[in-house]
Amino acid sequence: MGIKRLFSNSSHTSATRVNRRVFEVGPMPKKWPAFAQFQGFGDIDPDHVLRSVARGNRGTLIFATFGSLALFLGSALTPWAVGILLDSGLEQGLTWAILPGALLTVGIIAMRACAGVEEAIVAMLYFRGTIGASYVQVQRYTGIRGGGRQQFSSGEIVSATEGDSRKIGRFLGAISGAIASFTAFGVVVFLMIRASVPLGLLVGIGLPLLLVGMSALMRPLQNRLNEQREERGKLTTLSTDAVVGLRVLRGMGGEDEYNARYQQQSVALREAGIHAALVQSVLGALSTAIPAIYTAVVVSIGLWFIYQGELSRGELVSFFGYMAFLGAPVTMATQLFHAVPDARVAAERMGKLLKIEPLTSDAQCIPGADTAINWAEIGLADPESGTRIHGGEFTVLVGVDPNTAAQVAERLARVDDEQLAYAVVPVSTGDDESLIDLRTIALSTVRQNIVLSQAIAQLFQGRIRSNLAGAHADDLVPRPIAVQMADTGDGTGIAQREHSINLSMPSGETMRSALFVADALDIIESDEALDAHITERGRNLSGGQRQRLALARAVLSNAPILVLVEPTSAVDSHTEARIAQRLQAQRLEQTTVVVSALPILLNHADRVVFLGANGQVEATGTHEELLKNEHYYQVVHRAAGDEAAAGNVAAAGEETGATNATGAANETAAGEEN
Repeated sequence: MGIKRLFSNSSHTSATRVNRRVFEVGPMPKKWPAFAQFQGFGDIDPDHVLRSVARGNRGTLIFATFGSLALFLGSALTPWAVGILLDSGLEQGLTWAILPGALLTVGIIAMRACAGVEEAIVAMLYFRGTIGASYVQVQRYTGIRGGGRQQFSSGEIVSATEGDSRKIGRFLGAISGAIASFTAFGVVVFLMIRASVPLGLLVGIGLPLLLVGMSALMRPLQNRLNEQREERGKLTTLSTDAVVGLRVLRGMGGEDEYNARYQQQSVALREAGIHAALVQSVLGALSTAIPAIYTAVVVSIGLWFIYQGELSRGELVSFFGYMAFLGAPVTMATQLFHAVPDARVAAERMGKLLKIEPLTSDAQCIPGADTAINWAEIGLADPESGTRIHGGEFTVLVGVDPNTAAQVAERLARVDDEQLAYAVVPVSTGDDESLIDLRTIALSTVRQNIVLSQAIAQLFQGRIRSNLAGAHADDLVPRPIAVQMADTGDGTGIAQREHSINLSMPSGETMRSALFVADALDIIESDEALDAHITERGRNLSGGQRQRLALARAVLSNAPILVLVEPTSAVDSHTEARIAQRLQAQRLEQTTVVVSALPILLNHADRVVFLGANGQVEATGTHEELLKNEHYYQVVHRAAGDEAAAGNVAAAGEETGATNATGAANETAAGEEN
């Protein structure tokens, strides 16, 4: 069933069911200042994440701090100015004597009103911290092939880039408010001491001591938040695993088992949340109760001082205003106490992600190491197994353990720099050969000349054309936020995307030639069908279709050295025969390495390398020659039996995949008509 036929009810194969919701976006400046831009903020020290984040946002942080200072000082000085105005009026009456106090009060209120812009700046700071932290993590993790040396589950990664980034943004937003509120607190205490030393000391010493006591709750809160976060990561991993393997889960009838595990983990997360909520609720209660209790105590003592003649009425009003204001610093301190342990937990996880070591790098690269290499003629050598690949030959690796042969292929393609492999360069004089460590060659050069296609077909959301072209695909044209929102809408449909032309992108005819080699022309029926949309991981295709598209992409690369791991494991024997014949003809006199034990592929091999049970080369020769080896014969005979059984399953899978996709397309069309 062709892709064009599957989506025949759509007006455009590349963009179907686009949601055209109307979104109103207000006017915005064409160019934002640097401190207001939402982007990554440079390198982050994994051991000092919070410090690095604060340093990377210092410009926005300074603006936000000054704005918060103006806001908090305006609030703190308002009772002082009102007290002066009140005393002037009570003592002098409605005369010109109240003018200084009135002007002072109006000026402070005006300053506080202008400082309201601080809220927007703090919002910028929060979003810069959130988006920047997420950007840095995504950029770091997605740029590492195979997940790096330290493996993290998908749930942990999603939790870190989403939830943890928001906690870091919240921490940044709390810094400016905390600095401003503590400064304003000091100013208020100074003014109170000027009016009444006992009351000033009561507030200036007692309130910080209570805040220190509240901070003692930070350690247990942080520990409980750690537990809650771990449980949330496990639940997220369960969810993402179910989404990825939904078809397999249903095929195995494992829905009940999955539901039981999900409920069990959900209960564990709920218990961890309740455990952490106890400390959080105590902190929240204290942040509300402490200012109220202190206000009552201070006002009561102030009334006694007025009775004793030690305090004026205006000063008492000021003291009441001070105490009302001091609720803000206490609230900010409480928010900081919440934000700091959250941010520390998030920073710890973020630091672990940023410490992931890539499997490959140019750390051992020697400039000019590949000067003498003609990639079309060289061979490859794996010293661990003793495997030698001769240039220009179609070589098949067969192993008693299929995983062993696949590992040899990965070493030959330089997947991990902890493993050694050589480029075997013929010397012009004599029969000598020169061995060049692949790790000394620039990684980009190795990737360009040695292409590895692994057993699991990796397809990506987008057009078939883009999946086949790989690195040479057209780039997506950036879109304004309003367009993104309109395309996203309520989450239905495939968004319309425009592409910028990439001159190095292969033509439709060239792509069809590669699809012919992979016997995948049935997936498309015209060049226009190359623009058909593939969902995430190619879930709208069957396993055989995904595998053949991945093989076509590898063939299309026309790499001097092509390494294929089990390229026909998901297709039937007739399809495999056509692929084997066409692949050998297409790659004639080009170095091709295939990992497979299937007889059809072995019959087309120029050379077969057989790896024994110990992972070492046991025999080398043609397929007919190696059939005399008892171990080799057993492996191939077993693979032939497995292939016969798998062929029926593959054919059924192809039909089921096409039927499911057709049903989905019909449902789509029906939804559009409705």
